[in-house]
Amino acid sequence: MVERARAPRRIGGIEVPHDDVSEAAWREATRLPAYLLHHSVRSYCWGVAIAGAEGWSFDRRILWVAALLHDRGLTRIERDRDCFEVAGGAFARRFLERAGLPAGDAERVDRAIVLHMQPGVTLADGVEAVLLDRATAVDVRGAEFGLIDGVRADVIAAHPRGPFDRHFLAAIRREAALRPECQSARLLHETGLADWMARSPWASDGAPDRR
Repeated sequence: MVERARAPRRIGGIEVPHDDVSEAAWREATRLPAYLLHHSVRSYCWGVAIAGAEGWSFDRRILWVAALLHDRGLTRIERDRDCFEVAGGAFARRFLERAGLPAGDAERVDRAIVLHMQPGVTLADGVEAVLLDRATAVDVRGAEFGLIDGVRADVIAAHPRGPFDRHFLAAIRREAALRPECQSARLLHETGLADWMARSPWASDGAPDRR
């Protein structure tokens, strides 16, 4: 786990929100395994970069806390429980409401987290949901890799990929084995996630050996 009392002010030049709710989400996120914390922070940064490329306005706090908490459900995968994104979204909604986020905003975070594993997320689902969906696709499988050219090197320097691919695939495989009805199983078996990741631009981006 990465222990940090306060979130960084900027990551690769990208502004980070610092209100009480955002700081509470950061403290919770620092309890994640390092590979998931770095992935979560990178996902926020890629989301901001995508919003800039699209010219979209968005709620920076909602994107930040959703990105930080979106994969928390992967840390405890139990048989006969909700799919990890559903469990994670419900946790985020409760946690953020206790931290002071208005209920409507907490619901938007919950929805974004659940939808990031679903196909076909659209702006009708909320701009932050689309940004989280596209940002995680960038980080996991290199989709829309060119959209993050301007910030990629600095963000990766601050939050490196390290063994992300190996640990993430292992977690997805654990859920798919226990809950074959969940989206993890679809991504793994129908979409060919492992092969997709192996062919991604990240695999040839000059990063250290991630195996």
